[in-house]
Amino acid sequence: MGESLLIEVMPGEIRAVAVRDGRVVELFIERRGRESLVGNVYLGRVERILDGMDAAFVDIGTGKSGFLGLDGARTGDPGSRDPEERIGDYLVEGEAVRVQVVKDAVDRKGAQLTRRIAVAGRHLVYTPTQQRIAVSRQIADPDERARLEALVGNAAEPDEGFIVRTAAEGADGAELADDAAYLRRLWSETDARATAASPPSRVHEEPPPLLRLFRDRVGATTEKIVIDSPGGFAAARDYCGRFMPELKDRLCLHPGPEHVFTAAEVDVEEEIERALLPRVGLPSGGELVIEATEALTAVDVNSGRFTGGGRLEDTACRTNLEAAEEAALQLRLRNIGGLILIDFIHMNDETSWNRVLDTLGSALAGDRSNVRLIGRTGAGLVEITRQRRRESLQRMFTEPCAPCGGGGRAITPHSAALVVMRALKREANRSRPGPVVVTAASDVVDMLEGEAAPAMSELATILGRRISLERSPAYGRETFDIVAGHE
Repeated sequence: MGESLLIEVMPGEIRAVAVRDGRVVELFIERRGRESLVGNVYLGRVERILDGMDAAFVDIGTGKSGFLGLDGARTGDPGSRDPEERIGDYLVEGEAVRVQVVKDAVDRKGAQLTRRIAVAGRHLVYTPTQQRIAVSRQIADPDERARLEALVGNAAEPDEGFIVRTAAEGADGAELADDAAYLRRLWSETDARATAASPPSRVHEEPPPLLRLFRDRVGATTEKIVIDSPGGFAAARDYCGRFMPELKDRLCLHPGPEHVFTAAEVDVEEEIERALLPRVGLPSGGELVIEATEALTAVDVNSGRFTGGGRLEDTACRTNLEAAEEAALQLRLRNIGGLILIDFIHMNDETSWNRVLDTLGSALAGDRSNVRLIGRTGAGLVEITRQRRRESLQRMFTEPCAPCGGGGRAITPHSAALVVMRALKREANRSRPGPVVVTAASDVVDMLEGEAAPAMSELATILGRRISLERSPAYGRETFDIVAGHE
């Protein structure tokens, strides 16, 4: 079954959801001023080497030093590590190094870096420091893997490497050769900038969020792409015309005035809100309880009110099977990374356990992040690791709640400000022309007048409205009023 991709482009944020079989299966959000740096290449300067940790801090000019571990400091094959080597074998304090961001900064931790540069295209990833051809593990057919490896091997020069992306499945030799040529040119330009630059400098920047979304997320299974912005629609058509002509006819400009997410067969906003809750219901009455800590994320499976009317083992197995499917989905929606432990309902039958683990493995196979199902621990927990490249949905939308002593989470002023802006857009499309007055909590107005002011100004221009902001100490962050007047 194919997917629909719904894209909302706002002055301060882009949001996109993939919908399949009546469910939101993936969520993409990027905010102005807080864009992901993953994939960007910098000429940095080594500030400090920590011999005891086999790590270094590198100034890349973003205000917070990046972290470069021993594995990231090496430029050769990642599988050929000498156990005697140390970080000092590869770096010297004060020297200039080319590095790429592989994980965004989170809280007090700086961005994670690597010296193994990889520049992504539509079908291929170019690895100028690694002379090997690799194929995405999500391409399962051995004949297709061999075909793609042979085609890319023929197109590759002796001193370069490529990773074949999942999107390359079915591509012909000409498409792959064109992508390889494009990536060589892109790397040549990056190399020239790095040679001429002084550290710290950014020498390669990933495409804007909308175009990156098309490059990384849109594929053959995407049956329909709906965009609510004429400017975004034009940019997407141009990109598809250059790199993905087969998808050009699947693009649609959302006519409005209702929200683009209402075009789905599911309540998208409700699904996003659900992905921020600690408890997720299962079809048979059970539930997942998801709790994130600094070290790991714990997922507890409860049977709830479901009894099934049969043996306890059958009830547990059915609930666990539902939980396995839902847990894999929630990891993607919430962008949960790192170590994950799932506490399934206890079962005595090994056959039942095998069914649950097979179901979980199949559900995780569709994840675009690098996920590893390790298996059951000695305590009976199921252990998973998932690549963390960006902050989780919870960290993006919420912060520790001060009134409750940090035990809960509250929406951030930035997230609340964006909610107000989306509501402004909807209200302006419904009401007669004239000025608009917004009343909101003091820290939300501070955000709208401060960090989000450029986006607010752009929104006012798009809507053709004069927008006034008023503070109300009595309002919480999630409470606001919009009053549309008349000139």
